[in-house]
Amino acid sequence: MLNPIEHIKIKPKMTVSMLLKEFGNGSFTARRLYEAYQILSLMSKDRGCLKFLTIAGAAVPGGLRLTISTMIRAGLFDAVISTGANLTHDLLEAFGERHFKGSVYVDDGELARMGLSRIYDVYVKTESFLLLEGKLKDILETLPRRIMSSREFLSLLGRCISDERSILKVCSAMNIPVFCPTLNDSILGLHISLYSRSSEFKVDLFRDQVELLDLIWGFERTGALVLGGGVPKNYLNQAVMTAGKPLTYVVNVSTDRPEYGGLSGATPDEAISWGKVKPESYRVAVPCDFTVALPVLAAALVEDREV
Repeated sequence: MLNPIEHIKIKPKMTVSMLLKEFGNGSFTARRLYEAYQILSLMSKDRGCLKFLTIAGAAVPGGLRLTISTMIRAGLFDAVISTGANLTHDLLEAFGERHFKGSVYVDDGELARMGLSRIYDVYVKTESFLLLEGKLKDILETLPRRIMSSREFLSLLGRCISDERSILKVCSAMNIPVFCPTLNDSILGLHISLYSRSSEFKVDLFRDQVELLDLIWGFERTGALVLGGGVPKNYLNQAVMTAGKPLTYVVNVSTDRPEYGGLSGATPDEAISWGKVKPESYRVAVPCDFTVALPVLAAALVEDREV
């Protein structure tokens, strides 16, 4: 049976969820975004599902820090898997530093001379990372002198943050675990490794594997909103595969393509062949910049929870 395109109707005083539902009457990326909204809505209501948010790419510099912390505070996720870079940039803002609107039409050599680093059209001050080093060292001095997972370390770190907009702060306050399989691949991880050379404080990333599996085994089903892909995406995929709990719900928002074999562009359908996604799952790949897609999805999902 053929279903006609009904066309997207715009009405006065539309809510974001109303607009997304209209997207379902259209096609291409608009309809994929509506399908993502449907899947995330179903996932949010499934009490037997362990709900993950995975974050790769420059989400915090791109302006999504508050969007992410708002979604977490609204109870949409049970666990977070992030790159070390996003947590580093979250900490920068938590310690009072900022990211700045910049331009791609610029002399990067001149930016370097000005003490500015560029992330596409966003600038960050070099001195911000020096401040981070000092603040972080003060916090590390207060932590237990023993080996711990990144999950435990990030929970303790979140308790030392006063900024209520911080992703780490919100997760720590709500007892939501944050796993960081790429902690060593970040400024945050670099400072931890240097500090650990002369201290009994250590972060053991292999402990996270066991903690993540134990967490997954405690639920009937798993689901995820995957932003960008990268290591966090595969880290979750291999964990649910190993635990025998392939994803029942999965929304992958990425601009990467599957044709070149990279993980970030790999579709949820492809993951079925690996045992990482259930064949009968609710799944969609949304080909979209997540700085556009995430605020739209977040606004609708948070809006629905407040009704």
